[in-house]
Amino acid sequence: MAAPYVTGAEILTHVGNTSPSAGDTTWAGLCAAAIEAAIATRLDGQTPTSGNEDELQVAAVTDGAALYNTRDGPSGIVNIGPDGDVIRLGADSLRALRPVIARIHATAGIGIG
Repeated sequence: MAAPYVTGAEILTHVGNTSPSAGDTTWAGLCAAAIEAAIATRLDGQTPTSGNEDELQVAAVTDGAALYNTRDGPSGIVNIGPDGDVIRLGADSLRALRPVIARIHATAGIGIG
């Protein structure tokens, strides 16, 4: 299959946006492009097997949808500490992809900030 593992249209379908605005469509496309670029960078030329490609596609849609949804909560999850301090918990945009890529390319991401 090679790329693409996710498209903007797949992201919109996954998040249940059946009548996206132009802004929604643009944002979904940017999210898909970011996930695709992250996969390409992390794989660093390694070729996944067909089974790995299936895993990559599912994980890419999952992470693409999560990234798309950050538009509504761009600073992560907010919590209020016992002293009233605001605590934010950020999230990695490759939560689902990271373990799949690690199985394909053992040194993926080493040295990549």
